[in-house]
Amino acid sequence: MKYPYVIFDNDHTTARAIQIALEDRNDYICTGIAQNEQDALDLILERKPRLVFIDPTAPGINGAPTHFSLLTELNQFMTQMPEIVIVSKTADFAIEGIRNNVLDYILKPLIRSTIVKTIYRFEKNHDQTKDNTLCFRSYGDYRFVNVDEILYLKAESNTTDFVMSNGNKIEAFKTLKHFQRVLPDHFVRIHNSYIINTRYVSRIHFGKAKCAIKNTKDLIPFSKSYKNSVEEIKDTLAKNSLVYV
Repeated sequence: MKYPYVIFDNDHTTARAIQIALEDRNDYICTGIAQNEQDALDLILERKPRLVFIDPTAPGINGAPTHFSLLTELNQFMTQMPEIVIVSKTADFAIEGIRNNVLDYILKPLIRSTIVKTIYRFEKNHDQTKDNTLCFRSYGDYRFVNVDEILYLKAESNTTDFVMSNGNKIEAFKTLKHFQRVLPDHFVRIHNSYIINTRYVSRIHFGKAKCAIKNTKDLIPFSKSYKNSVEEIKDTLAKNSLVYV
């Protein structure tokens, strides 16, 4: 999952139109739809989407239209804000949208090509190509690792073990939280002690709360607090599968 997104709109037709426009784009997955501001706030803080579609006339916390109060709330808690796309029947909120640095402003009824153009703009502005190498430095010894060869990370006190596809294990003198911030989006934390490379997931067993990883017999546990992340991994892998039965 490269670009998770959330929709905040109490208009089912609009929400469905957005989903249909993006359903063929495998890098995008809807991680939640909220019909009021409180639910939208909870969803965004919990699932940390890259993109949020908002109708300013949807119900706010006090019942009145939300306008841009959700953005004010999010700014208090998030160090990295998602990109915001305003979806409205009128242009009445355009100036306020500019003041809030929204990515785009789309008028209803939605047209598929308009949504796609917004997505292209989003990718052009914010999809930064990152180098695919990690450098581990220890007392003058430099080791370079291709991130595509990492199966999973395991926390060990204040260090982190990297388990590689060739069976090697590399110790890094940084915490798991540090690597959670710098690794690409397909590395997902599923436990206080584990981050997995979702491209190597071969099985998810929700009954046993464990993930099987290719190239190893290790079964990686996931905790209840990260279950939503595992659900998103499952949805993404299922969506990208050739056959889903």
